[in-house]
Amino acid sequence: MPLPTRVSVLLIALLIGSGAYAQSNYTGASGSTTSASSTSSSTSARSSKPMSAQAATDKTIAAQVRIDDAIVVVGKMKSDPKVGELLGKAKGVVIVPHFTQAALVFGGRGGAGVLLVRQHGHWSDPAFYKLGGGTFGAQIGGTSGALAMLLMSDKAVEAFENQASTWSMTATAGLTARSYSRNTPESGTLSDVIVWTDMNGYFGGAAIGATKVSRDTSTNQVYYKNPDVTIQQILSGAITNPDAKLLVDVMPPELMPKK
Repeated sequence: MPLPTRVSVLLIALLIGSGAYAQSNYTGASGSTTSASSTSSSTSARSSKPMSAQAATDKTIAAQVRIDDAIVVVGKMKSDPKVGELLGKAKGVVIVPHFTQAALVFGGRGGAGVLLVRQHGHWSDPAFYKLGGGTFGAQIGGTSGALAMLLMSDKAVEAFENQASTWSMTATAGLTARSYSRNTPESGTLSDVIVWTDMNGYFGGAAIGATKVSRDTSTNQVYYKNPDVTIQQILSGAITNPDAKLLVDVMPPELMPKK
């Protein structure tokens, strides 16, 4: 196999692997272990290992880095008045500071992000998510950069907050998604999800397509120091982490409709 092809295949494997959706188990302070997956497979149970204290510390640090990087992305979005206006109207946003796409006929994409939603006019603390997926077609190349999904409707927020832990953002999810690069004033009010990115080139303008979205359960557990934490508890404000305050504070206030 030629070297460029081997490198592309390796990149794709890494990207798709980063979107793996089997969540690890987490051991709380009491020593009890709570599974993040609903599967009862004995094989999965045997292969799962409790998270060590060092692993939990490393994951917490990585989570904070993800939040700090998200702050930079919000700054980039607010620097564009049109994007800032959409963010002010959004009911929620998924921010992926480092989203990577690579392709050589077969394609892969992946990244780790955070979800914040508006609750009674205020932004919630971030919940952690993973994105991943693949494509097939006449394509070659790769790029990486920041990506954000602006959730413009209650239906979009509900899909992230309450639906199954893993789903594809396609027509089957019941959401209309549009790339900001092809956005119009009208589509901003009609789309459930508007995808913004600072990536350039073919991939930068490509639709998000069949990207899979899953809850990063183990990161949510260690960051909020609760093995039983749920997405609903985080987004409702029932459970918080003061280290996330800087990100919440940079989010724009709600932009009220013009009369």
